[in-house]
Amino acid sequence: MYDFCIIGGGVIGCAVARELTRYKTSVAVVEAREDVCTGASGANSGIIHAGYDPLPKTLKAVYNATGAKMFPAYAAALGVPFVRTGSLLVAFGDDGKDKLRTLLDRGEKNGIKNLRVIRKEDALAIEPRVSPDL
Repeated sequence: MYDFCIIGGGVIGCAVARELTRYKTSVAVVEAREDVCTGASGANSGIIHAGYDPLPKTLKAVYNATGAKMFPAYAAALGVPFVRTGSLLVAFGDDGKDKLRTLLDRGEKNGIKNLRVIRKEDALAIEPRVSPDL
């Protein structure tokens, strides 16, 4: 008999199980696949979503921003190497520039720090293989 049974051994299920083991409880994780994190979590690209994309005041926005802030300490506690490299979003044309401004505004409303729109020259300095047709 267990106090908690977590259905699904993906990243979230395992993280919940890990947190529950900090208390005087017994926890079981049930996974349909042959190992943990082999389903959707296994296909993850490794991106830590910063929180600039989801609409403000949605749960997705809150969880993206909160998770991004928590990740360095969580990785350190698990002994997993982690480097925050950031992301470079590239805009083409006026529509793309409008989209960047929208994402910047969303990110700021979601409490994300250090977001900025940079010039073409700065983008090329960061990543020289970016299309010069910015």
